[in-house]
Amino acid sequence: MFSKHDLTAPLYKGIKLAPFIECPQCHALSKHGTPECKFCNTKLSSAQNLNVHILAVNLGARYTPFVECPNCRKLVSVGIRRCPDCHEEISETYALSSAATIVFNTVACDVANSIAADTSFPMLAVLLGIGSYFFDLYSFGSLRLFYLTLFWPVGGVLNAILWFYRFGTFPLGDEDYLSAKRRVRRTLTLWLAIATAQIIALGIWWL
Repeated sequence: MFSKHDLTAPLYKGIKLAPFIECPQCHALSKHGTPECKFCNTKLSSAQNLNVHILAVNLGARYTPFVECPNCRKLVSVGIRRCPDCHEEISETYALSSAATIVFNTVACDVANSIAADTSFPMLAVLLGIGSYFFDLYSFGSLRLFYLTLFWPVGGVLNAILWFYRFGTFPLGDEDYLSAKRRVRRTLTLWLAIATAQIIALGIWWL
């Protein structure tokens, strides 16, 4: 997964997922479908119980994926050919597609939670904006420090818009994804409201 300071990386770089298999001998990762490990020459196509990882290849992040059973929706490990609960057969093609979908959901939710987590800063921005507005009027007779507060909503608005650009149209999102999408929408609405209030305050002063 991502460390806290890397949670916005998918916003700016996007996310490119690919399945890799782990060599049972040296544990090196090779692209799925590779016939043998390039480090120790172990035959991967004939090896049993290979561990499969989903990598965000452009972010350097590794995920241990799960597959959603197409029948009962239970999460099982990649490589299981038949669901242990309902005994539905799980093809390799479906397994890799399902695993990538679940990882994409996970990344989208993690980034959305990071964007919407700090609800105190927008409120602080409002209070500091109001304070600097009246402080400027009474101390300088014109707006000075208040102009600095105009930049605060930019980051919040940009991150929310980028989230919708990267993840907002994903058609296979689960309930957690939809909940995360609503949180990002609320965060975007809040920052736009703050920016609108700042513009109105500027308009009142200029008039």
